[in-house]
Amino acid sequence: MGGKLRRFVQASCLVLFCLLLGTAETGSFFGLPSDLFLLLDPLTDTAIPLVIRTLIPGLFPAVFTILLAVLAGRIFCGWLCPMGATLDIFGGAVRRLLGRGKSGKRHVSAPVPRSLKYLVLAVILTAALCGVNLAFWASPIPLTTRLYALVLHPLGLEGIGQGLEAVSPLLERAGAIDWLYWHPDTRYFYTSWFVGAFWFVLIVLESARPRFWCRCFCPAGALLGLFSRFAFWKRHVSTNCTSCGRCSAQYPAGILKENPVLSQPSECLTCQACVSVCNHKAVSFGFGNSPSAFSFSHHPPLPARRAFCTSLAAGANLAGLSHADALYPSTASGGLVKPPGSRPETDFLNRCLRCGECMKACPTGGLQLIWFQAGFSGIFTPFLDPRSGACRPDCASCGAVCPTQAIHALPLEEKKWAKAGTAVLDRKTCLA
Repeated sequence: MGGKLRRFVQASCLVLFCLLLGTAETGSFFGLPSDLFLLLDPLTDTAIPLVIRTLIPGLFPAVFTILLAVLAGRIFCGWLCPMGATLDIFGGAVRRLLGRGKSGKRHVSAPVPRSLKYLVLAVILTAALCGVNLAFWASPIPLTTRLYALVLHPLGLEGIGQGLEAVSPLLERAGAIDWLYWHPDTRYFYTSWFVGAFWFVLIVLESARPRFWCRCFCPAGALLGLFSRFAFWKRHVSTNCTSCGRCSAQYPAGILKENPVLSQPSECLTCQACVSVCNHKAVSFGFGNSPSAFSFSHHPPLPARRAFCTSLAAGANLAGLSHADALYPSTASGGLVKPPGSRPETDFLNRCLRCGECMKACPTGGLQLIWFQAGFSGIFTPFLDPRSGACRPDCASCGAVCPTQAIHALPLEEKKWAKAGTAVLDRKTCLA
């Protein structure tokens, strides 16, 4: 029952995530903000305020995610996270395609240690303390938003257009003339191929090792794992356990491979897969300490001291490279037009999550991702490309959906007069 309920909640959250993203142009869906899941990202709420040295009231919903980890462990990772649901769906589809859906050997230990995600977290937080935002590289909700907004949404529009064109003879015979002249507004984003390639690698890893990203790389999962070690609601194993290994073979997080009776609240995704496969009813989830005589491993798999110090040094060095990159005029993004209402360049880079929410909200498709035109520090940030689409004066959607206020939410009356850039006339090339 627990497994079916989890899958239902997981699918519902993914559907809600897609609906919220699909209504980004309006800014809300039945009263819920379009960037709700971005506001719930614990890594965003931790790293961005450290970078800008200021609390952002809009990010306070992420405190709920952290409190949920203290109460019930990493339930956000196993039940609510749209990235985990996406990896489960696509990774499971690839496994079934390869005929490995029923294999009991698919949950073997990953060749990458689970402590790696804590090193990634240390790099991101160290860079944040040095004033540089690196959270967008590995924060799960911005990564998922980027996939759906910049890859799957354009592919879906293109598929609808091609499908209508293929069935146009049938529509003409049926008298549905209006559908013959309806064409979806197809879009293309410059860096969508990179986003697609990144997720292709994740899905391949997921098909080989379920929840590989969650247990080995996700820094948000590492952050929640630090709080989950104090969880009140956790896995219990009674003395009825015979160590048959059924739970370890089916557990997606792979933490029961060494010893099925040991519980690690910091690594457990509370998916309850171990409960559903146990024939002896020895596994349960509840509050309080376990009534069994088995010992519990409450300590997260933290990295060694040398590896941790190396990650701190790596975060500081990456921050230094970003600061140095911004000093060179040749790599400054001043020649690129930012969305109207954008903050000054340094503050904008420190706040921007590179999630693609503003690009999805732009009705004309004029907002595009910067590749290396603005150097390393400005990668994946939005800029206004008039060749892709105009900036409508009656639209302020990009600022309304920005979770970190990198783009101000301008009122429509003010947006009409917002300055997007300064036109410069080159008299040497003008053919007046």
